[in-house]
Amino acid sequence: MPELYDKWQLKALSLFESGKTDDVYEQQTINGQPYLRYMKAMYMTKGCVKCHGILGYKNGDLRGGVSVSIPLAPYLAAAKDTGRSILITHIAVWIIGLFTIFYMAYKTKQMLTQIAYKALFDELTHLPNISLFKNRLKQVFKQAKRDQNYKFAVCFLDLDRFKNINDSRGHRVGDKLLRALARRLNKLLRPGDTIARMGGDEFTLLLEDIEGLEEAITVSERILDSFKKPFDVDGDEIFTDASIGICMILDHYKHSDDMIRDADIAMYRAKSLGKGQIYVFNPEMHAFAIETMKIENDLRSAIEKQQMEVYYQPVIDLQKQSIEGFEALLRWQHPTLGFVSPERFIPISEHTGQIKELGLWVLEQACHQVREWSLQFNPDQEFSIAVNLSGVQLVDENLHTKIEAIISKTRMTRNKLNLEVTETALIGYIDRVNKVIRKIRESGISLSIDDFGKGYCSLTYLQEFDFDILKIDKDFIQDMGSEGKGLQLVRTLMLLARDLKMNIVAEGVETEEQLNRLKAMKCPFIQGYYFSRPLPVEGIYQLLKAGCHYDTNKLLQNNPQIQVETPKTG
Repeated sequence: MPELYDKWQLKALSLFESGKTDDVYEQQTINGQPYLRYMKAMYMTKGCVKCHGILGYKNGDLRGGVSVSIPLAPYLAAAKDTGRSILITHIAVWIIGLFTIFYMAYKTKQMLTQIAYKALFDELTHLPNISLFKNRLKQVFKQAKRDQNYKFAVCFLDLDRFKNINDSRGHRVGDKLLRALARRLNKLLRPGDTIARMGGDEFTLLLEDIEGLEEAITVSERILDSFKKPFDVDGDEIFTDASIGICMILDHYKHSDDMIRDADIAMYRAKSLGKGQIYVFNPEMHAFAIETMKIENDLRSAIEKQQMEVYYQPVIDLQKQSIEGFEALLRWQHPTLGFVSPERFIPISEHTGQIKELGLWVLEQACHQVREWSLQFNPDQEFSIAVNLSGVQLVDENLHTKIEAIISKTRMTRNKLNLEVTETALIGYIDRVNKVIRKIRESGISLSIDDFGKGYCSLTYLQEFDFDILKIDKDFIQDMGSEGKGLQLVRTLMLLARDLKMNIVAEGVETEEQLNRLKAMKCPFIQGYYFSRPLPVEGIYQLLKAGCHYDTNKLLQNNPQIQVETPKTG
């Protein structure tokens, strides 16, 4: 304990006497230890005067003070511990804060990288997208404008029947096919070339610093040739093909985007010519592109506006010398474009999916009409009717149900209905199509393979599918001259069909010479311009009314007199 009346206390009393303060506190070191010293002044009260008044003190006089000394060591130790904790806490907060800042910076950079990648690359195939392709094209376009000797080409590639693959095998398989295609295309192009996915099954290629058009065509042919090899998707082989449009850099181009547009136009032209084709753009194709868009738009309402009409071409039974039945052929008389060839609008309708509605409409119209003709002119031996099926329809698992509904509605005799399938409609869809075809045949409806011999897997399809009728393509029939190979090919195809217990129809018979050769080979059925072109309902009605269905001689005699003028379609 500090001694009484030490210097600090005397100093405090002096302060009290001066009236400057009534209490004093101060930290001091006592015996090497920190203390907090406090002293409060004591004044005389009335009670104090009673006892101490004898000493001369009056009420209010300073009597002395009360002093307290509090050791600070325990408190300082505690404060030190608290300070250490606070320091540790602050350091931890700073570390966490710095980590958070760096982490957020990393994540932000990663997110920006992903955003940039998605903005420039296709997420499915990891190829450049249209934005990156256009950017690269602009650079090359500027270079070509500076250097007249610098040549490049834009190619537009579109898969054939990709929609059918998606419909038949699902989008997952379709996506894997696109990824496989992207890998294959990357291997076929030079490192300096650019390939991009435009969307769906469309791809663009930028072939830089080439010698000229021939080199662009060579590259395109190499790409199409690679499609002869199937794509391996989950162990399943998928065959498909593609159409390519080519646009070379020309002096009249002012904007690089115009080359993409024109390559697209050329691709559409290639697709209209058939599968696996290449077409080079020329300025005259703009009108074709505008017409194509008009056809695509007007197809949507062509049936409602009664612009569509079903024509019928007789199928002749050579043994009975009579009309056995008919093939239904869709015709379109456009109000402004005039007659639009099926070869023109059918591929467009397949590309847009409108062929499903058109195909069922033709089937219903044909079944209804032929049923009426049978009841009126041939009740004892009903006419047959052949209707074409598109590849888009063949991958529809509900097709059989839809056909049954039409048969029920029109009361068509099912064994008189023949559904025709082209070889190209079967490419890549063997498993799915086989199920649909099997259901159709089990119901008693016959199936024929049309244009046989034009595809590269013809014999494979005869092995995989059960067909009732083989239709020999008109190109073989019209090549049956003494020097052509068509005669031997037709004879071989007929022997093959008989061995497989299939019926035979020869298409495209146009001359008496062709007819006589087919008779000599005992071909059972034929059709072609020699007996009749495809005719509208009224034209066939006049033939039947004249009794031509009983005697083909009458058909030949009456044909020039009653034939309705129609465009030649084959």
